[in-house]
Amino acid sequence: MTNLTVTSSILEKPRRRLFRQYRHLGSFHKLADARGVNVNYVFEFMVHQVVPANRKIQKALGIHLPKPVTINQLMQLPIQDMPTEILRLAFENREEM
Repeated sequence: MTNLTVTSSILEKPRRRLFRQYRHLGSFHKLADARGVNVNYVFEFMVHQVVPANRKIQKALGIHLPKPVTINQLMQLPIQDMPTEILRLAFENREEM
């Protein structure tokens, strides 16, 4: 499991859903069986907000993270909209023609 750096607002809705289902079922084991995942993933996400690295497990828990933006996508932005860090890297690593 990896702890991704994401805002807590993205994770709050799936956690609330899982807590409601947990109260209905009564235990983490029953909740994990209902979701088809290991109980450790359920417990770590609900208690410690640790997001599993596996996308299938994230989907089973109801976690929908946005896809990360690649540097190639950022390089296609107009120069005035480019983040300063990306712009600096682009100028430092440019090749002269």
